[in-house]
Amino acid sequence: MKLFLVLLGLSTNAWAEYRAFELVIVDSATGQERIEISTLTPAQYRQFHAVKSTESVSYRATWMCRGSTAHRARTCPNPKQ
Repeated sequence: MKLFLVLLGLSTNAWAEYRAFELVIVDSATGQERIEISTLTPAQYRQFHAVKSTESVSYRATWMCRGSTAHRARTCPNPKQ
């Protein structure tokens, strides 16, 4: 049993996954829209990136990516595209 738990602890990276979001950021003052692909939810995105008070952040699509987010430069592509 102890060996199983040790092996399970060592292999957790094999089961790692994270969610990716296609965010839509719309500026109500100008009508401009931009798309961002991120691992952050709309609320988290506002906390970590400069978003104007006139901009709304929502998501258009979300999907799961396999692997660790450590040292990851980009998210996996949307499998529906």
